[in-house]
Amino acid sequence: MNPVSEITKLRRNILTRVARWALNKPLDEQPTDEVIRNMVMEMIPDGPARYRCCIYKERAVAEAQIRIITGLEASEQVVTVIPEACNGCSLNKYFVTDACQNCVAHSCRNSCPKKAISVLQNRAYIDNDSCVECGICAKNCPYYAIVEISRPCERSCDMGAIKVDECRRAVIDLDKCVSCGMCVAVCPFGAITDTSKILDVAKALRVKKQPMVAIVAPSLPGQFGPKATPGHIKTAILKLGFDGVVEAALGADVVAKQEAEEIRNHPESKLMTNSCCPAWAKAVTIKLPEIAGKISDTLSPMRVTGRLVKERYANKVTTVFIGPCIAKKAEATLGGEIDMALTFEELSALFAASDIDPANHVPADMNDASPYGRLFAKAGGVSAAVTRHLPDVSMEVLQVQGIEQGLAALRSAANALKGTRTADSDKFTFIECMACEGGCVGGPGTLVRSNVAARAVEAFSNLANTGTRNNALGIFEDRSAGKSP
Repeated sequence: MNPVSEITKLRRNILTRVARWALNKPLDEQPTDEVIRNMVMEMIPDGPARYRCCIYKERAVAEAQIRIITGLEASEQVVTVIPEACNGCSLNKYFVTDACQNCVAHSCRNSCPKKAISVLQNRAYIDNDSCVECGICAKNCPYYAIVEISRPCERSCDMGAIKVDECRRAVIDLDKCVSCGMCVAVCPFGAITDTSKILDVAKALRVKKQPMVAIVAPSLPGQFGPKATPGHIKTAILKLGFDGVVEAALGADVVAKQEAEEIRNHPESKLMTNSCCPAWAKAVTIKLPEIAGKISDTLSPMRVTGRLVKERYANKVTTVFIGPCIAKKAEATLGGEIDMALTFEELSALFAASDIDPANHVPADMNDASPYGRLFAKAGGVSAAVTRHLPDVSMEVLQVQGIEQGLAALRSAANALKGTRTADSDKFTFIECMACEGGCVGGPGTLVRSNVAARAVEAFSNLANTGTRNNALGIFEDRSAGKSP
């Protein structure tokens, strides 16, 4: 399992308590202010503060988190900042270290456009009231004695969507945010969190108005420990009250074939990138709108699988996606294929609230997808699945991870198409990019390290049968021929 920080423990404790309340409360009871205060008092009883300056601030932060989770605190964005929790990080961005040699050239001082650097007692100093944080001094120091100290939330955001207000508290620019959740994962104060549908899912499970089907991401293997196979987890999900469990890897098989058809039908475009990662796709539309047309038109595996489920149940079904991704919560609001989305962390809270240990249950069959669909969870899996349908097409495949690197690769490839033609100019370039390092297995809603999850995904993909068989939706497919429903 991932090394669990105190922030993670607190968040999971809150999720579990909210889930337990939702699963056991009277059906007509709502999460009132009094209910939330009682929950907070149970979590943080009278006594000395454990993590913050005082017990009252700990309670205020916990209450704010619960209000967001329960939906009492309305938010325009999936990712939101809790002002009470933000430390304000009063950092001076550039700092002169002891490596300063008091050199004769004084390159730092002479290069500073604001004259914010002085030399006192044989060492350079930065006047932070004058400093505009341009970084020129750090670039010019021959000893690299000036270092840049950035806030973790800002550093994690490739979109530059996080800034600080006049009180130095983090604020999110909704026009730039792609809901990737990287800031949620790195904030050491737990000041950035994501909204949750855990309360709605719990209520829907108790008041079953129509069948509920869980659509599980390909990154499911290994998330609940080495003894809990995907089959064990499927049984545990059914025990929660779901009527069915379907692998989103089934939709990944469909997506791979459809993206291959896009390439085959439009070879003159010469360039395409995957659409399965919502954070990546949104980042391209924001940062590179002029080449946003290079994003595949195919829906993501989550939405394709959701559509298949809706069709199978004649739309009389509630679909819940469960995966590693916070951005999927935003994507779930599109199209109507998915009604609600949870992370693995939220599923774990539901299990804990219901006293369910997946490893203690008899595993169910999981026969929905091919090895290629299941490998969508790993970096390189998408391109491998797409290119297997195009053995006769000359292709160059670029696999990149992280939004910043992906944007650079896409921009470079697009510029190359406009430039001088080369010997390889007839090749079709397919760029696979995932916002998270290692692919979906590195998502912010995971429970284990990405390398552990990647090995589990590989092992599970090796169990997939490539022949004809019947999956959870009753759809027959010939995997070996690459046919999809």
